[in-house]
Amino acid sequence: MMNYQIKYATRMKEIIVLSFLLSVIMFQIGVWTQQSYPVLFYAQVAVNIVLVTALAIEAYARFGKRGVQIQSDSNMIVINGETIRADEIEVIRVSGCRSAAFGFKLKGKKRPAMRYTFKFLDSRCEGVREIMRWAELNNIEVYKMGPQSPLIEA
Repeated sequence: MMNYQIKYATRMKEIIVLSFLLSVIMFQIGVWTQQSYPVLFYAQVAVNIVLVTALAIEAYARFGKRGVQIQSDSNMIVINGETIRADEIEVIRVSGCRSAAFGFKLKGKKRPAMRYTFKFLDSRCEGVREIMRWAELNNIEVYKMGPQSPLIEA
């Protein structure tokens, strides 16, 4: 059984940067016009709530130790301590290139759940190769979105 460290695939960095830019723009509007606009105050409060929420989600996603256990001769995979059988998985979505994000879409669900969406931490792509091999052995469809590196198909 192979154990691989993973992290959640979040887009929180973009949300944090966008929130910061909106804050700067609203501040500059107030400085340039030298007036106080109540709508800008409430907009700033909303942006701050989004920013704090994004920071909390990012901290949770980064500091928790998570892992995937893959055993090639088994029809089960363990993600963060939760066992999933191969017959429960409809498709594995792979997005990205070097640091590919994997999303497990279970049968009967519209999209992959956040707890089944992750990236491997290993830079040598061993986890990527192993999960692709496991999917092939268990006849699970792998749907690749976006550019893919040759390391994924190796």
